[in-house]
Amino acid sequence: MTSKIHIRGAEVVTMDDDLGDFASADIVIEDGAIVSVGPSVGVGVSRDSAAAAAGAATAASSTAAPSPAPAAGGDAEIIDATGMIALPGIIDAHTCLWQTVLRGFVPDLWPGAYYSEFLPLRKKFSVQDNYNAAWVGGHEMLSYGTTTVVDYCHNISTPGYADASIEALRAVGIRHLFTYSFMGGFGDRFAGLEARFADARHVYNTFHRPESLTTIGFGVDSIGAPDLARQLAFAREHAAPSCIHVNETGTITRLAADGLLGPDLLVIHGNLLTNGELDLMAKARMPLCFTPTADTQGAPADVVRRAMERGVDVVFGCDIPCSIASDTLGQLRVMFNVQGYLDGAMERSFSSVIGRRPPVREGLPLLTPRVLLRIATIETARVLGLDGQVGSLTPGKRADVLLVRKGPFGSSVADDPCAHLLLQTSPREIDTVIVDGAVRMQGGVMPGFDAAKAAGMVDASRKRILG
Repeated sequence: MTSKIHIRGAEVVTMDDDLGDFASADIVIEDGAIVSVGPSVGVGVSRDSAAAAAGAATAASSTAAPSPAPAAGGDAEIIDATGMIALPGIIDAHTCLWQTVLRGFVPDLWPGAYYSEFLPLRKKFSVQDNYNAAWVGGHEMLSYGTTTVVDYCHNISTPGYADASIEALRAVGIRHLFTYSFMGGFGDRFAGLEARFADARHVYNTFHRPESLTTIGFGVDSIGAPDLARQLAFAREHAAPSCIHVNETGTITRLAADGLLGPDLLVIHGNLLTNGELDLMAKARMPLCFTPTADTQGAPADVVRRAMERGVDVVFGCDIPCSIASDTLGQLRVMFNVQGYLDGAMERSFSSVIGRRPPVREGLPLLTPRVLLRIATIETARVLGLDGQVGSLTPGKRADVLLVRKGPFGSSVADDPCAHLLLQTSPREIDTVIVDGAVRMQGGVMPGFDAAKAAGMVDASRKRILG
């Protein structure tokens, strides 16, 4: 049976350069795909010129012309989005959902307890604990407007752990690139690398379905690990994306010397990368994922500007639920403020500034609300190889849609929905979350989420791990 959703009267930010924005538009979804996006009947396009509209009309068949959206059939579910902003679902590029059951264990990253006290607890996790964490964490991310998560799991000590995490994410209904990490450590009970490869191969063959909500990638060990090159070769044999944690200077130089750089290898953190290393990354089209809260707590955070100025794609993630909530929009807000401070400090260091703020120029400020939201949607989708499916509200793509209320206290005077969403709303204004055409939250309520069940799952895991 055909399923239809008709979203009516939203202010729409498509993140599609041909379609642009609409002051009031309808989005028609059928069988999980976006069928059309166009002005509501009787309402014109506000910020898009007639030329842009004409260009969209003659674009490829995957791009709809910004003409009034056709009325959905009488059997369509109608969502009245008046007073809401619609945009593509947010994509988180790096979060370790297995940590969710130990939320807040490491509220302060400075003393180093994450490494000395938290990570050793992995040896006490059961397969059920991985399931519980992904189930609760996946719902949490949906509640914050995230529709796709790159779930980095370095808590796979035997066969079954990865399966449990993936099954939980599938049950939640969030789109996920599950990153099977080869990083061992506490609790690792594999007989050796070949045994771990066998489990990773099983996970990939069982769950990797690009047409579904589940795709599989791999996380390789840090620099200096004896099996790093073999791990990366394994990922590339499967044509799968991979990532590496980089917390020191020289890693990229060593990887380049070994011929291991490539656009399929995402660098996580990278605070201490030199400009020369960033140049190597840009040449190899190798992206960087910065996790704002974790990467600004006592750490140098200027790598984002240095990377972007050199042509390195930068994406963002929440990273560690043991320290912060899995709220990707919240991390974008952190980045907006941190980068604004760094931009001013940099400009004062290299030029004469009179007054509180340097004058605006090209590239200053670096990260506007629209730039950040664009990164967290279509640009991250492109980096992850998912832009053919999601990342923009383009007809023909899968329907991952976020509706955010403008709030009870009034809309912004400035005609900028991205600025309003990022700076004038909070999680309480997230109204509707749609993933692959399925409504996962509406009116701020997630029908598939049972708070009592979640509390019981978390409590049971904590008793096993901490008790």
